[in-house]
Amino acid sequence: LIVLTAIWLCFARMAQSAQQKRKEIYRYDSPWALYAMNWSVRPDQKFRIALGSFIEEYNNKVQIVQLDEDAGEFRHTAHFDHPYPATKIMWIPDIRGQYTDLLATSADYLRIFRVSEDGATMECLLNNNRSSEFCAPLSSFDWNENDVGIIGTASIDTTCTIWRLETGQITGQVSGTGSRVSGHVKTQLIAHDKEVYDFAFSKSVNQKDVFASVGADGSVRMFDLRHLEHSTIIYEDPLQTPLLRIAWNKQDPFYIATVASDSTEVVIILDIRLPCAPVARLNNHRAFVNGIVWAPHSSCHICTAADDHQALIWDVQAMPRAIEDPILAYTAGGEINQGFVVCGSLGLQFFTSIRLEYRKVFASRKLFTSLGVDPSKQKSLEQIYEEDIAGKKFDDWKNIRAPRPEESNFEFKEAISERQKNAKNS
Repeated sequence: LIVLTAIWLCFARMAQSAQQKRKEIYRYDSPWALYAMNWSVRPDQKFRIALGSFIEEYNNKVQIVQLDEDAGEFRHTAHFDHPYPATKIMWIPDIRGQYTDLLATSADYLRIFRVSEDGATMECLLNNNRSSEFCAPLSSFDWNENDVGIIGTASIDTTCTIWRLETGQITGQVSGTGSRVSGHVKTQLIAHDKEVYDFAFSKSVNQKDVFASVGADGSVRMFDLRHLEHSTIIYEDPLQTPLLRIAWNKQDPFYIATVASDSTEVVIILDIRLPCAPVARLNNHRAFVNGIVWAPHSSCHICTAADDHQALIWDVQAMPRAIEDPILAYTAGGEINQGFVVCGSLGLQFFTSIRLEYRKVFASRKLFTSLGVDPSKQKSLEQIYEEDIAGKKFDDWKNIRAPRPEESNFEFKEAISERQKNAKNS
């Protein structure tokens, strides 16, 4: 009995030690600048992410990486070529693992890929404008979580298109001879007066036919597939500033978040029961906001990502009272294009898509000359780039927050200094 007890205690301590050594942040370095990203929710494919490159030319890439929990790092599992940078990537929202493993991307067209151990193969290319050799690029799309046979796209030609995928073919498990997925247009509508920039379905089971969009006309509009002759404008920007992103609360379908173009005022949170009256505004980023996403497990947590290298998580349960500071912050090594929050066996984690703004201008002396820049400075620019990549420059951004209106410059600097001192001590 004593021996068995000792063995049990030994294993318990080993397990506790392994748990303590588990990383809090996992890093993956892609060979390309990244823009689009999405998290797989299949229970049999834990911690799997699809990443889209941001290369300023026709040939781009989509990469699939997955966390190897034993090794404690992300592993590259597959990649494939993609025309143009993908404006959005989504895995099929299959939380039970009962459908074929599909991945969708938007760019010039909507594409559906089948993913297997052998890699990814394109199942279909969905194009609603066959009468012209030109296409209106797709700015975004959303996959209906309550009906995986429905995908909605947003386009710069002012329209939204609802696609019906062949459900019987989607649900057929991959067997080596499975049918190819196909789709047809369920409906198309002119959604805005100008370009449509983002699109989201309601996450409520009782509202699976409801979706919302934002666009260059500065409005948030809500539609019902059963009554498309009507739409509801639930918010209009007072200055008609274009709205770039929309995110529907995954637990409370009454709340939607949006963000305006070139705005440091992160998110305007709306209650669809009270149109045109924002219930909260989040104001802590110091540069333009690029991404917003609600937590999948909570109705009161939202993540925002911006050009200030920060991803912030907010607790908004105090709405409509003012929300002054985020509860968590992550500082990245570059501007953040997208943010994603997941909740799993590793707890609440940040996953961000980083874009570095230096590009490839260092390689072209002709470009420097055309811009009026002395080519002899090329080397110093490269050195700056390498230093930034190494993280030397971005240390100054740690523990930074935006100044509050009532603070003087001295009070703000003192507060930041105190935060940095506490961070070093801890």
